[in-house]
Amino acid sequence: MISKTVKISLCIVALSAISFVNAQEHKGKKRSNPEELFKKLDTNTDGELSLEEFKSKRQREDIKAEVINERFKTLDTDGSESLSMEEFKSLKELAKTERIEKRFTKMDANGDGNIDLEEYKAFVESTEKHKANRKHRRH
Repeated sequence: MISKTVKISLCIVALSAISFVNAQEHKGKKRSNPEELFKKLDTNTDGELSLEEFKSKRQREDIKAEVINERFKTLDTDGSESLSMEEFKSLKELAKTERIEKRFTKMDANGDGNIDLEEYKAFVESTEKHKANRKHRRH
């Protein structure tokens, strides 16, 4: 049986690896800051984003309208049916949390809510293979 300290250590290492992999994936990608993006989306310049404004520039083929609607509702914490700058800024944190949860679920192959050493090794190997394939396709 693995001690609690070892389990916690493994989780910390796993989350660090996730952060590192994420940083590598996004290396070189310039992201606009939330204020600039908010201003760009706020087409009527009223200082709020309606659902339509939120959808207009964010609608991509790989993101379904239901996902955008749900995300908008989650961000609209005051229920005003529009997003303030502060509500909009929380999008980055929400996306980060969703990304971590998704990766944790992917790592937790047996679904027991814990990541053991074998699951972690399998995840790292899979990630390395994926990175190698992507690199190979670029060249």
